[in-house]
Amino acid sequence: METLVEHYLGNPLLLAVILFGATFVLEEAAILMAAGLAAAGEMSPALALASVAAGMVVSDWCLYALGALAIRHRGIAAWVSEERLEQGRQLLHRSTFAAGLLARLVPWLLFPIFTASGFLRVGFRRFALINLGIALVYVMAVFYGAFGLYEILLARMGHWAWLVGAVLLLAILWAGRRITRRYLSGGADN
Repeated sequence: METLVEHYLGNPLLLAVILFGATFVLEEAAILMAAGLAAAGEMSPALALASVAAGMVVSDWCLYALGALAIRHRGIAAWVSEERLEQGRQLLHRSTFAAGLLARLVPWLLFPIFTASGFLRVGFRRFALINLGIALVYVMAVFYGAFGLYEILLARMGHWAWLVGAVLLLAILWAGRRITRRYLSGGADN
């Protein structure tokens, strides 16, 4: 990925396409890369932010669609009892916002919650609007936090800023998710 980005430095539109696609693989890494590229002046902050935000939302909607398609397959649908399906529907319909927020904050829950939303037929409009709101707040917070940090580091450390910034921001994201995981498990050590 790094080689691909280095090859297209100086072409902000191609970098935007690469960042959009990178969100389908690892969202946080794409956001950090976008912030670093914007801070280094390789692309405008608005284009960098728009490309990762759009990629995040589209990839989340694709996960919903995957679940919606899976329920149509008899073999997959037969794995889950009707009682369990109804429990899941009630939970997601009652707290779509909480489920979406939890999926964004706890790394391993994004795939199951978003595909389950499609599988359990949570209304797409409801899912899409809630997901859009949560994703935009999340991506802006992480992007602008990383952007500010990269600007400071680039001014003080030059090329080493990329490495130091990535390590610092990944540590912050890891700590936030670790705290969330500990909180959700009732304080038990994981």
